[in-house]
Amino acid sequence: MKKAFTVAILSLIAVSALFCLSVRSSDEVHPFDSIPMLETYYDESDDGYSSFWDNCEISLLTISSGGPLYSWFGHSAFLISTPDGRDIVFDYGTFSFNDEDFFVNFAFGRLWFLCLSSSATYQMMEIEDEGRGVTKVVLPLTASQKKAVIGFMNANIKAENRTYLYHHYEDNCATRLRDIIDRTTGGAFKAWAQSVPGLTFRQQASRALSRNPFVLWALDFLQSGNIDKSATLWDEMFLPDMLEKGVLAFYGLEKETVLDSTGHYAQTSAEPDNNILFSLIFGLVLGGISFALLLVGWRKAHYIYSGIMEIIFGILGSVLFFMMTFTNHDVTWFNENIIFINPLLIVLAVFSFMACGKKTDKWGRVVSISHKILFGLILLLAILKLIAGNIFFQQNWNIIITMALFYLPGCFASNRKR
Repeated sequence: MKKAFTVAILSLIAVSALFCLSVRSSDEVHPFDSIPMLETYYDESDDGYSSFWDNCEISLLTISSGGPLYSWFGHSAFLISTPDGRDIVFDYGTFSFNDEDFFVNFAFGRLWFLCLSSSATYQMMEIEDEGRGVTKVVLPLTASQKKAVIGFMNANIKAENRTYLYHHYEDNCATRLRDIIDRTTGGAFKAWAQSVPGLTFRQQASRALSRNPFVLWALDFLQSGNIDKSATLWDEMFLPDMLEKGVLAFYGLEKETVLDSTGHYAQTSAEPDNNILFSLIFGLVLGGISFALLLVGWRKAHYIYSGIMEIIFGILGSVLFFMMTFTNHDVTWFNENIIFINPLLIVLAVFSFMACGKKTDKWGRVVSISHKILFGLILLLAILKLIAGNIFFQQNWNIIITMALFYLPGCFASNRKR
């Protein structure tokens, strides 16, 4: 019976590749409502106050990154100045951790953000207190376009319209403003931006996440090949600095610095970061500890260490499995990493701890075979990625390197004498 149970568990590990197929429908996406809102409320028709609208000024504000993780990507907003001296900031980046069911909604991939307006003076004071920088680009709009944008923003902040379902890459503070700007150009902005080749979502996101390689590694693990598809400048403008770059290039404008950054934050890198060096070092440390314990003959210590790490990676795999299977986090769906970091590692951890008991050799062999299977799955995936990169296109080499180095020493554990 025990042998049959062991074979069953090892078989589950061997076919764990099936877990990368999400049970959620690939057609289930967030109801991006930016364009429908524009279709309903954007109106350039003449209302007889063209001189007033002509003297208004609409600027794109780009706020640099801050301290908390959610601010690492920066922020975008509209600054609207009217002839009667009012300076109002409109932005789509408002949320609160104190909102009802915020963390439950976050876990299931349903983040509700708000479009709100506030005093520009208050906003600048708050940004300055955070030590973040601000640049401004005055948009060259006609009177009718200014009227339409201001009317649209006023309609958007109404209680019945201000809430939207946030998506980090496709519906955020920058993409909303991008869509508005495109509407003022009659689609010319989008047509131009889509003709400019760009980096993938993962590559662009890595520029901001590179300030912490461990966070970059963890988010690379959780996100699937859905963010590795070819992209254009239009797609890249989910990042505030890329939206500003696109606007400057399209209109041939220059930006103005409103506030200099005074915080000690690592700013967004100019180049993407594949995080390979950190992943290599991370893997060498994880695998090196196992190798060292085996080298000095401390097999039980090796199994204890392996069990602890298997629990940690098993929990991480359980989080990914939950996100892939039960949530609207579509950036996690069809994730190759579930092949070798999955919930079954928690079962493997139990075997590792059992290898410290009386039947060390028996359970040690089970653990060693399991590590061989997992290492073999990684090796097979790597080969498939090299010969069929158009199918296995997820850019997860950093995760593959780390986990291959972690599993490798355990492949030989049962071959060493006590």
